[in-house]
Amino acid sequence: MSRNKPSARRGGTEAGAAGVQVPFSTVNLWRLKKLSWVWLATAAVCIALLAVGAPLNTSVYRMVLPFGLGMAILHAASLGLTAARPIAGVLVSLVPMIVMPMVSNPVGSVPMPFTVVAMVTQVLVICVAGLRSHWMIAATAWLLSVGVGVMSNYWSMPHGQTEGAQINVVIFAAVSGGLLVASVVAQQWQHLRAELAAERTVSAEEQSRRRLAEERTRIARELHDVVAHGMSVVVVQATTAAYRHPGLSEELKQEFDDIADNSRRAMTEMRSMLGSLRNSGSGRELGPQPGLGDLPGLLASARKAGVSVQDPDMSGVDLGSVGEVVALTTYRIVQEALSNVVRHAPGAVVTITFETTADHLEFSVVNSPSAIGAVMAQLDRGGHVGQGLIGMRERATIVGGSIFCTPIPGGGFSVAATFPLTSVGKGRNGKGLA
Repeated sequence: MSRNKPSARRGGTEAGAAGVQVPFSTVNLWRLKKLSWVWLATAAVCIALLAVGAPLNTSVYRMVLPFGLGMAILHAASLGLTAARPIAGVLVSLVPMIVMPMVSNPVGSVPMPFTVVAMVTQVLVICVAGLRSHWMIAATAWLLSVGVGVMSNYWSMPHGQTEGAQINVVIFAAVSGGLLVASVVAQQWQHLRAELAAERTVSAEEQSRRRLAEERTRIARELHDVVAHGMSVVVVQATTAAYRHPGLSEELKQEFDDIADNSRRAMTEMRSMLGSLRNSGSGRELGPQPGLGDLPGLLASARKAGVSVQDPDMSGVDLGSVGEVVALTTYRIVQEALSNVVRHAPGAVVTITFETTADHLEFSVVNSPSAIGAVMAQLDRGGHVGQGLIGMRERATIVGGSIFCTPIPGGGFSVAATFPLTSVGKGRNGKGLA
């Protein structure tokens, strides 16, 4: 049978900011671990680029030590800064790209206008900007980097431009541009996945609220029918009292007339409030609502669905003392309990017991373990799971009773309820129900 599941904890950041203690979660821990690994990998890449770039600047490109080491440190640090602050990181990364061609004095035929390490670092900066920020920031970083390479060919290189330097700029523009597109696509894909997951969560919550609202509406319609029937009987009896009892005094006749008028007024107000709960397709629900006398038909339907259930012993139940609202509520709870057995514990044996005390009706629906019930429960894990139990509790609250839905030792499930013989529940506004 279905069980209520605790709703997933969301908004952990907001809860922590508000001072609420957030329970331990392996999901949050895994996210922290993934974040830590990302930053550790970024730091390792920055250190590796620095370790290779600094000696290359000073030995092969013959930069003086302050420039060779300083530009390598600044360029490697810009990669880590881009991961945290994309705009600042991109701007910082352009400084070494501008300065290094002007202060280098390369030995032999080495890549120009930038070193290989500088080009690799700048490509990584562009990719990280594409993953961490808006695509326009990454595109601007690519344009500025290519622009610096083009200008270096004409103005910054100490011995003028070469064919190899021009080819290097073209290769750098092509590789960095392709990786830029790939990083932007990856970022958009991640955003789409996150938005889709959020929409699914919202849809599940909306579906759950809609099902709960529909259940409450159905309860209100059924109560409307039961109360309207009772009020109609009162109106008829009060109206015909003078004809059925000719010897009544004028005072009693007037009193019966007042009772009839008040009953009609109450019915009119009730219909004006609850009549909107019906739609054009719900006319079939205008018939008499079921009660305890309709249980044999309900049990017969359950048997056709594969439930093994015997007719309960009703000898100890005074049906005449059970109010119509309580009888309807009892019927609906037994119906929901049997439906849960069909969905989640097919093949189980169900035992239903009824008993009345001086002023209460007590009943229970207990099902035995089912060999395939656990499998069925896993297959039926939609947003509607648990709404049946919520509906049971709503009905029990309306009539002023109590209900307990719990698993039983050794497997199976138990639904036990205690209701007053006449509805004495209180609505949400604190007023008692008739």
